[in-house]
Amino acid sequence: MSLSRKWWRLRKRRSLVLDPNLDNWGEQAWVSDNEEKFWDAVWKTRDCLVIVDEASETINRDKGLISVFTRLRHQGHVLVCIGHSGINLLPIMREQIDTLYLFRTSLKAASLWAETMAQPGFRDAVDLAQFEFLFGTLYDAPRKMKLQLSRMG
Repeated sequence: MSLSRKWWRLRKRRSLVLDPNLDNWGEQAWVSDNEEKFWDAVWKTRDCLVIVDEASETINRDKGLISVFTRLRHQGHVLVCIGHSGINLLPIMREQIDTLYLFRTSLKAASLWAETMAQPGFRDAVDLAQFEFLFGTLYDAPRKMKLQLSRMG
């Protein structure tokens, strides 16, 4: 949720968020749990941060959503998918991803991302501690990082 706020603060880019939980993403975000209404809004707008939460449920290997991964950039949008497993995305979807934040996962899941991103270092995700993650791109080896959690209350 802070990702949407940060993009607004730094880039003045509004967010369109598909969130089955209808969490509060901030005033800069339009949030929907209705997939049809959400995707209609995405294709009718330009230059937004498009966030799809719970991708294992909302995308779940749906072939009808391939164009989201292959053509959405032509709308000027930036796509962020938040999910629990890369297996919930079709191979063509995974192959369009150029930046990955990978938290501790199984060797099978880490190997899938290592192969997809052509970065063997993603296999190290099996050894990550709580709050640690690997950040990497198609062109740079993953780096171990740690979440900076803000204190609430």
